[in-house]
Amino acid sequence: MTTAPKPRIAPEGSLVIDLRDLGLSVTGAELEQLFGRFCNRNSQSIWQYELTPEGEIIAVPPVNHPGGAHENDTATELNLWARGFGGMATGSNAFYRMPVTGGVLVPDAAWISAERLAENPPILGDPIPTCPDFVIEIRSGTDNLAPLHAKMQLYMQNGALLGWLIDPQNRRAYIYRAGQPEPVMLENPVTLSGEAVLPDFEFEIGRWIFDRN
Repeated sequence: MTTAPKPRIAPEGSLVIDLRDLGLSVTGAELEQLFGRFCNRNSQSIWQYELTPEGEIIAVPPVNHPGGAHENDTATELNLWARGFGGMATGSNAFYRMPVTGGVLVPDAAWISAERLAENPPILGDPIPTCPDFVIEIRSGTDNLAPLHAKMQLYMQNGALLGWLIDPQNRRAYIYRAGQPEPVMLENPVTLSGEAVLPDFEFEIGRWIFDRN
């Protein structure tokens, strides 16, 4: 009996660097330190970097229009809510360490509670040392859905409570909730609710994403 391969989170068009192919067998904290040095040395690059639990560095090219506007508007709305409620909202440049599986991921937008921040205080210059409570990934025009679903599953395995995978091409949203093995798909929703995780947060997905040119 063969084991099905694990879904990969690397999107199409990305550059994947397998450190094992370079003769490096580092793991754990040493691997994350190496990844940090790699990011610092390439900090002026237009590419974005993530580290998979398997020890691969993913280099993702910039998002084309309207993906950049989708990410910016989504992060802005989340940040405006967080200013009133508390915690910390981040956009598509914040690194989060996955405490259970390992790896360092960058959501398109995310929010982490004040309580979780207090338990895992960030260190200047390092990734935020835990998974956010809430994450958003937005499919760009060049993305396949399978890697994004695999990435959402990683967030949930590492402690996220709520996640949205937004598919503008098909006007769909996939809602991931802690304790539920499969996401719920919504067809052409007008708004999305932050539910109990983000009280009173209502995101106008039609206005900011589906109808955005």
